[in-house]
Amino acid sequence: MNAARLLGLTATAALAVATAQAQTPHEELVSLAQDITYTTAAVFPMTATFLGIPGRDGELHAPSEAFRAAQVQRLRSWQSRLGAIVAAFDAHTSLVDRDDAALLRADLAARLNDWLVYQRERKDYADGANSIVRVVFVQFEHLPVVGQEGATAADLKRAWADIARRLAGAPAYIAASERLATTPGHLYGVVGARELAGAPDFLKGALTQAAAAQLGAHSKEYTAFLRSRDVALAAIARTRQYIEAHVASWPENYAMDRTLYDRMLKEEQLLPYDSSDVERIAQDELAHGWAEEAWLRQVAQQRGVALGAPSGGGLAPGGAALIDYYRDCISQLRKFVTEQGIVTIPAWLGTMEIVETPAFLQPVSPGASMNPPRLFSLSTTGYYYITPPKSLAEAAARLDMNEDFDRDRILSTAAHEALPGHFMQLSIAKRHPDFVRRIQFSGVFAEGWAFYGEEMFVRLGLYGDDLDARLAVARWERVRGARAVVDPKLASGEWTYEHAAEFFAAETGFTREQAEAAVAGIATRPGYVIAYSVGRLQIENLLAEYLRRKGADASLHDFHDRLLSYGTTPLAIVGPELLADLDRPASEVRAAANY
Repeated sequence: MNAARLLGLTATAALAVATAQAQTPHEELVSLAQDITYTTAAVFPMTATFLGIPGRDGELHAPSEAFRAAQVQRLRSWQSRLGAIVAAFDAHTSLVDRDDAALLRADLAARLNDWLVYQRERKDYADGANSIVRVVFVQFEHLPVVGQEGATAADLKRAWADIARRLAGAPAYIAASERLATTPGHLYGVVGARELAGAPDFLKGALTQAAAAQLGAHSKEYTAFLRSRDVALAAIARTRQYIEAHVASWPENYAMDRTLYDRMLKEEQLLPYDSSDVERIAQDELAHGWAEEAWLRQVAQQRGVALGAPSGGGLAPGGAALIDYYRDCISQLRKFVTEQGIVTIPAWLGTMEIVETPAFLQPVSPGASMNPPRLFSLSTTGYYYITPPKSLAEAAARLDMNEDFDRDRILSTAAHEALPGHFMQLSIAKRHPDFVRRIQFSGVFAEGWAFYGEEMFVRLGLYGDDLDARLAVARWERVRGARAVVDPKLASGEWTYEHAAEFFAAETGFTREQAEAAVAGIATRPGYVIAYSVGRLQIENLLAEYLRRKGADASLHDFHDRLLSYGTTPLAIVGPELLADLDRPASEVRAAANY
């Protein structure tokens, strides 16, 4: 039996056992969390693929008003079940169980609001087509490698059959999704069409090349793949053509209202802030970034050097050597983190594959990004996406904010995306033995942790006394501050898209085109980009309280190990639990989290 099938059976068996034996509050909460997770994966097969739950990679659900209503009812029934569990809590219920209940309550509120309040599926006409491209890309990333992790030739053939079946079902799925888009929005359409424009590059390029190599260019399986690919491409092209023909007449419907935005912050993200607080935090961060750059200009003037000149090893190499250069930078980071005693790097940590960002993702992810190991997959491999500049020298000359053209910028971005940032943090979180914690993804924690590390590495000497590195970090602080100003302004309807783009370009150093793309992403995904600013602040506040309580026994290594032991969980949950556990050695806290 291969590893994927074993994982699926193990998950099913765990759910059955938990349901049959649930008696304590913890067991009941875990049973509910497993029901939510595995039922959702069964109802939405693409979700199963994204999570790494095997057995549904060839399937698609059938969007409809009836399907939509059934999902809303399902979510409400889970809310009622959670309410009954919480009603039975008593004075002996642990802090962890109360927090797990709060996490499930927030998760269910967010899912229900997606359907009833934000209704993106009503507004984003391209969502169905783009979802097909994204999920097939994930399948492509995780194609079995014969001889590795127990994979066989039959597994590889089955994986390609799943891709072909899903592509063959794309026209019906896309058409059904478009029927639900009853109030299509202009900005959603513009962004969605740009993504779809890049789909042929992937489907006819890397995907087709791999199919030919692995199935055989003259095999019946390859012929079937090509037939499915072409019907999917035709459906995607029709969607794009329809959007481009109609998008000019669609209204801007991304604003949600400030009251709803504040409710999202409190109920879904469990933040101790409202939108006014977020804007104050953002303005402070923006001002600090500007001040840091002013100080750096003064130092550069005193030294008689040009501020922003590529240094720290000079320009990165172009061409094929760039991938190895990134690998070398990540190795340097690992060495620095270990030697400086910043955090424990687990021996079991996997590796990151460094690949070029596919064209269909570049409109929404122009800079570096990453995908962690899938939550329920046995694989420990992550993917680091880079978009190499067309000219490293030209990117350096304009100090491009989205292109990492020298060693310092690559080190800073890799620390954020790879180690000890997202890849390491999320790899640790997916091993957490508490199922409720394992399935959490708090953007506030994830982005807050990665952003917190950027300035920390400057202060701890990763770049020496290099002004260029400090300038890059200061400018990205301005970007994070500007994002967190723009987000509530757009979501509340207080600012127009044009006003926000003008503000963003002026405050960040982005070109007007880059600023417009960034603001479009903010407008169509409200509530996420504030995560950097409010997450870093919460971590710094928690660090301050940790230092006060631990006194002479405090260390960054101890704090960071503890922090990463609670899963990618809202910091409003992590903070009290971390402080309550200070009497336990960090090694014990790590061991309890399987870190």
